[in-house]
Amino acid sequence: MAASESPSSVPSLVAPSDAALANGDEVTFVWKPADDALQYRLQVAPTAGFQDVLLDASVGEETAVTVGNQLPTDGQTLFWRVVVERETGPRTTSAVESFVATTAEEAEADGLDSASPSVTEVGQAARPPEPSPEVFSFEAQLEEEKDRGVAYEGVAATQIIGISGSILLVILVAVAILFGWFGQVTQDERAAVAERQTYDQIQQAEQEAARTLQEYGVLDEEEGVYRIPIQRAMDLVAKEQQDASSPPQ
Repeated sequence: MAASESPSSVPSLVAPSDAALANGDEVTFVWKPADDALQYRLQVAPTAGFQDVLLDASVGEETAVTVGNQLPTDGQTLFWRVVVERETGPRTTSAVESFVATTAEEAEADGLDSASPSVTEVGQAARPPEPSPEVFSFEAQLEEEKDRGVAYEGVAATQIIGISGSILLVILVAVAILFGWFGQVTQDERAAVAERQTYDQIQQAEQEAARTLQEYGVLDEEEGVYRIPIQRAMDLVAKEQQDASSPPQ
């Protein structure tokens, strides 16, 4: 923090502080407001340099926020600070305070649990009249940032639904085209099979007729009607005509 910044330009951290024990499952962070603050951003990290941040969330104009089920309870020392965002002008960052994230029993035994009367009184003094500590929720933060028009890096549900609908439509069209093509191929194959069968039947009939014309057979035995090969019949007819046209001897 630069020495030129006045005390009112940055928030003053109240609790937890000085490596006090706090219930990691429900930690209440309290600070005094800064001048012209549009919103605050709460940051918690395992190191004072904040290289690896465990929590970095916008909390609006609140100056007392309860974070539930977001931090460890293994006795780890954590560091926290508040960043002030303004409508105009640069961001400012508070000093860094520390606390030990432990279990509720250990924090209560130490007398510095986040729900103790002393913390509640300080929180009420630091906040505007009658607000209560806000239980932090990432879902609520997301909705708040979307309402303010803050850039959202995720994909909106409506976009996901739209993309899924488009993919489903493409799949349905592809399936319809595939079924249509399969039906056409099946129909063509059936027509080809029917055509081959008809040709085979005609060819077989022609072969049987040709064989019949070349064979002797009985047509009506009682009437004495017989079948002779067509070539023989033609020879007999030709001979009869020749005999008929020849003058008598």
